[in-house]
Amino acid sequence: MKPYVIKQGDYLLKVAHLLGFDADEVWDSGENGELKQLRTDPSMLKPGDILFVPDEPKKRLRLNKYETNAFVARVPAVKLALLLTENGEPLKNKKFVVEGLGDDSEQTTDGEGRLEVTAPVHVREVIVRFIESGNRMKLAIGDLDPPDTPSGARMRLTSLGFYGAKLAGADRYVAHDDAALADEAEAGKLRGQGAVAALVTLQLSRHQVSLRDLWSLLVRLSAYILTGNRDRRQGGA
Repeated sequence: MKPYVIKQGDYLLKVAHLLGFDADEVWDSGENGELKQLRTDPSMLKPGDILFVPDEPKKRLRLNKYETNAFVARVPAVKLALLLTENGEPLKNKKFVVEGLGDDSEQTTDGEGRLEVTAPVHVREVIVRFIESGNRMKLAIGDLDPPDTPSGARMRLTSLGFYGAKLAGADRYVAHDDAALADEAEAGKLRGQGAVAALVTLQLSRHQVSLRDLWSLLVRLSAYILTGNRDRRQGGA
C-alpha cells in the first residue's frame, strides 16, 4: 500500500474509480484504520487526509491489432440530495434542469423543496437552472469538508447564509464572518437558527469548541431550520 494525499473534491468512490481499486476493500484495510476512525463517512474526506491505496498499477485492457475492440465502461455515480429554501421558505414544486450531465430533461422539486441529482464520479460540478426564475446554482461535487471540522462547519454556515458576504442593499455586500456573527449574538440580535450559527462561529473564532461539540451545534442548527420550515407550513409562528 502507498499513501495518497486527498485533494479538494476527492472522496473514496472517486479515487477508487480513478486509480482502479475496490473502494470497500481499501477502506476496510488495516492501513486505513486510523483514517476510518477519524472520518466516519468516506464520501466526505478532508484535503490533506492520507488514504493508503494499492501499489499495483491500474489494470489495463488488452487491445488487439487489426480487429474491432469493444469495451464497456461502468462509471459509478453518487447521489446529491438538497433541501432548498428562499427567505426561510422551501422552494417547492419548482421546475429545473441540471446542466453538465448531458441530460437537459425538466425536473421538479418536491413539496418540501428537495431535489436529487445523480452524477458520475468523474463530474466535478453541475449547474441547476430554475426554469421560471432563470436563477442558476452551481453544485461542486465532493467539495464539502467533513461536518465535524471547523472548515466543514464554516462551509455549511456559508451555504445557509450565516457566514461570508452578506447582502446589504443593492450591489452592496458586507463581511459576515466570525466577528460579525459574534457581535450580533452578544448584542442579542439573533434568535433561533441565527443564534445557533453565531454560537458555532463565535466558539470557532475563540478556539473554544471541540469537534464533538461542533457537530452537536450543527445538528441543533439543522433542527432549528427544519422545525422552523415545518411550523410555517402548518401556520405556526
